[in-house]
Amino acid sequence: MNTPTGKSALTLPKGYADCLAQLKGQIAQARQRASLSVDSELVQLYRRIGRDILERQQSEGWGAKVIDRLVYLVSRLLTNIVPDVPLVRCALRCA
Repeated sequence: MNTPTGKSALTLPKGYADCLAQLKGQIAQARQRASLSVDSELVQLYRRIGRDILERQQSEGWGAKVIDRLVYLVSRLLTNIVPDVPLVRCALRCA
């Protein structure tokens, strides 16, 4: 809302800038923690996938062509949610 002089009629209370800065810091910290949590979950997922495939490879005699097909299909599934598909390929191939 503007006054006739063109200046804002809203006067910010004392401590407003500090409060805003604190809120911005909290949001940034929460985003950082969320990002680290997602990264950790993805690493654990890749390890589980790799371990499961290795077990099947050993117990059921899966060969390289089966693994390559799985890599292809899983990579296509994860393309929309996992930005680092080469890491998925590595987890599947290097289990």
